[in-house]
Amino acid sequence: MNDEAILQALEDAAERLSIKLSYEDLRKGEVTARGGIFQLRGERRIIVHKGLPVKDRAEVLTDILSGVDTSSIHLPPALRERLEKAREKALPRAAEA
Repeated sequence: MNDEAILQALEDAAERLSIKLSYEDLRKGEVTARGGIFQLRGERRIIVHKGLPVKDRAEVLTDILSGVDTSSIHLPPALRERLEKAREKALPRAAEA
């Protein structure tokens, strides 16, 4: 899968998980985040910095969605594998905290 196809599949996955996704300018003022997930008024939301290249947007969404239970939706095998690798990569960091 190319970067654009991966990004589209990740965006579709977020939608099927009922997570509202938006791209915003996160480099204003003191904020310098690439993106994140949060809950607002009972609704899960993901915001990703809109200035990132497609490959980086896909990487940010992969990292975010790797922390979300995706077992209830169908994902292409390549995407499910990508999310699993991101989960495994995050496990050592979580154990250190």
